[in-house]
Amino acid sequence: MRRNVTFGILSALLIAQLSCAVFAQNTAVIPEPNTPKIWADRWNQKLERVKKGDIDLILVGDSITHAWDNPENYPVWSAYYEPRKAVSLGYSGARTENILWMLENGEVDGISPKVAVVMIGTNNTDSKHFRIAHTGEQLAEGITKVVETLRHKLPTTKILLLKIFPRADIPGTTERGAEASEIASKLADNRHIFYLDINSVFLKPDGTLDPALMPDLLHPNAVGNLKWAEAMEPTLRKLMGKPENNATLPAVKCEQDFYSWDERHEAVKAQIKKQPVDVVLVGDSITHMMGGVPTSNRVLGGDIWEKHLAKRNAVNLGFGWDRTQQVLWRLQNGELEGIHPKVAVVLIGTNNISPHNARGNTNEETVAGIKEVCATIRRKSPHTKILLLGLLPRDKQPNTLNRVRIQQINAELAKLNGKRGITFLDFGDKFLQPDGTMLPDITTDFLHPNEKGYGIWMDAMDPILSKLLGEKR
Repeated sequence: MRRNVTFGILSALLIAQLSCAVFAQNTAVIPEPNTPKIWADRWNQKLERVKKGDIDLILVGDSITHAWDNPENYPVWSAYYEPRKAVSLGYSGARTENILWMLENGEVDGISPKVAVVMIGTNNTDSKHFRIAHTGEQLAEGITKVVETLRHKLPTTKILLLKIFPRADIPGTTERGAEASEIASKLADNRHIFYLDINSVFLKPDGTLDPALMPDLLHPNAVGNLKWAEAMEPTLRKLMGKPENNATLPAVKCEQDFYSWDERHEAVKAQIKKQPVDVVLVGDSITHMMGGVPTSNRVLGGDIWEKHLAKRNAVNLGFGWDRTQQVLWRLQNGELEGIHPKVAVVLIGTNNISPHNARGNTNEETVAGIKEVCATIRRKSPHTKILLLGLLPRDKQPNTLNRVRIQQINAELAKLNGKRGITFLDFGDKFLQPDGTMLPDITTDFLHPNEKGYGIWMDAMDPILSKLLGEKR
């Protein structure tokens, strides 16, 4: 009887010791397969993309990185990362142990990117949705092993380790993530491994998380991802250079639209030979559909042109879907040939931030493209005065990605006022209600003005245009 009791006690102690040993093992460093079914398709898709090669930048992480592949984030991805041949290797729900399994099972085999951006660990701190929440020290070990594995797999790749983003949905997670990041930051040698903390961009002045950037207090929205890209860009430029700015490179049409781009180009060249030209309006579809000459098969401006611009010998150089690069090509290929207008009204750039058949541009690139348009006009016609208009607001609601970017671009364009023959005018606020929403009856699609919208435009512009033309009022 005593022997059985003794054996039972010893067995219990042994089991307890084994349980403690298992519990003490840091699972954050033990590769765990990507078993969730939701990963299967993405895993296979990413493996196929990696096999194709031609990758200079990878972003490794969880759902925060995964979200770069969502449509609402594509305009920023297209502008900042598409020209860098980037691939998002983020997986919703991934933890350090999952990333380790992926890295050891082919996810980066056969490629040699210039840079790998790593931001992983927020799910390791989460005890609400996961069986185990790791301590800061355990998580730091997991992050360290991820970095070391990348160094082994990709010996020529520079690694940019980001501090785990703040979150406010579960108490304690931000603190554990910050502790882990602080420990892991010691990996940075500023030769092969670099560390970057951009978390302040997601915070309000009082230090709390900004729900306007992270509505669920965890994942950045489109504007939050813009802030991320802007904050990371200076470091990426140091590590892999600045992409070529196609917004400043003349290019022919790249979109199919409601008209023939080539025919309109020829029509403009013919029109400027038919009449005296005192004013040209240079732009995209917003200018195109105001009306005037050469004639268009889609006019939304009613009689605005005839009332205000026909008498001023104006010609419409607006082309639907054009970006700065198409305007540059047109200006350099005959649309200012032999004429010296008194004023050029320039409204261009909204399509540069809207990727479609061409990659999108950053705000910086777009502003550079607009500057080059103005410079080209001045080179072709040195005495022409330029009335540069701020980009018009887009979208019904305020604080969208388009709205934020347009505000940023216009702030840069405003600095050109009074320089090199440029007068800057931003009347976009006249399209908005006091709460920032778009006036309901001035556009056809919260982008293109209708007749009433063109009337607002003309009322704002007419006094300045008259002054630039030297008209007596």
